[in-house]
Amino acid sequence: MIRNNGTVKQLAWIPMAVIAIAIFSQSKPHAEFNVTNVSVSDANALVDSGAVVVDVRGKEAFDTRHIPGALNIPVDVLRTSIPATLAASKDASVVVYCGDGSTLGPEGTSLLNKAGFSKAVNVRNGIQGWADAGLKVAH
Repeated sequence: MIRNNGTVKQLAWIPMAVIAIAIFSQSKPHAEFNVTNVSVSDANALVDSGAVVVDVRGKEAFDTRHIPGALNIPVDVLRTSIPATLAASKDASVVVYCGDGSTLGPEGTSLLNKAGFSKAVNVRNGIQGWADAGLKVAH
């Protein structure tokens, strides 16, 4: 038995920490989406062959840098509807990207796949990977 009240208080946090770790280790920071991810070079080939390009980040991020010719359709918009500017491209290849390829891009691609865009793919590494590969970006 520990007699020192300071020691008891110092050790009192341990059970709460164990519970918190157990809860948070079971949750995932981002939902996982079952989508096709493509490399930057494969995405570039799709873009060169005429794919529709969709940036699912917000307007501010889009305005900072984006793939030339990309449509800015934030994932928040895709959660509610498919804009007319994209709806006509349902049968086309669609290249979707976000900042890093693992946050909004997979969700946006999943939403498009569920809406019938079977050729929508997510760019692994997003605009960051695109820029790191030395490919052209617009500002």
